[in-house]
Amino acid sequence: MIDEKQALQQERATLYETVRDLSPAEWDVGSLCDGWRIRDVVAHVNLGVTLAVPAVVVGLLLARGDFDRFMKRYSIKKGSRPIAELLAETELVARSSHNPPTTKRVDLAIDTAVHHHDVAIPLGRTVPTDDARLRWMADGMVGANKAIGSAQQSRGLRLIATDIDWHYGTGPEVRGPAMALICAASGRSALDDHLEGDGLVTLQERRR
Repeated sequence: MIDEKQALQQERATLYETVRDLSPAEWDVGSLCDGWRIRDVVAHVNLGVTLAVPAVVVGLLLARGDFDRFMKRYSIKKGSRPIAELLAETELVARSSHNPPTTKRVDLAIDTAVHHHDVAIPLGRTVPTDDARLRWMADGMVGANKAIGSAQQSRGLRLIATDIDWHYGTGPEVRGPAMALICAASGRSALDDHLEGDGLVTLQERRR
């Protein structure tokens, strides 16, 4: 059985390893999240450790209760800090297995892994992982919280990983690498070329 604290920490640490040597120009490259730079995505991931309740309360009031609007505004605000400050914070987060009381560690690991791809793909970088962590996140994907959305997106489909021994569900099939399945079910299209099956069109249509 996987050590969830260690797995979450490892997922966060891989993101830090990707960004620690980025040039100043690369920090400002557009990510796969519409309207977010690399720096904004990194700051957003760090909120899993650094976000304080008072900031949420004030931010939601300013955003008139719209959590997505608050999160985008706040992530861009935090992402606009100096690179050295962002890096120091990301290094701190990379050593943490903290998860807020209302979240599961696997949810935060999935969020980190998906956002890592949002950062890595535009920069031409690869995202390292291991089979045990992939299987843990794939299992968590089908029951993840609404903010990630993968549970809703994958409902009624049979997901089959081709790189690890993992499958889930019944219905039209979607086959491909586990991380491509996780990203696709989390609303990302960047790894769709690695997927196939009769259920892929359904998965893609649910993003709209």
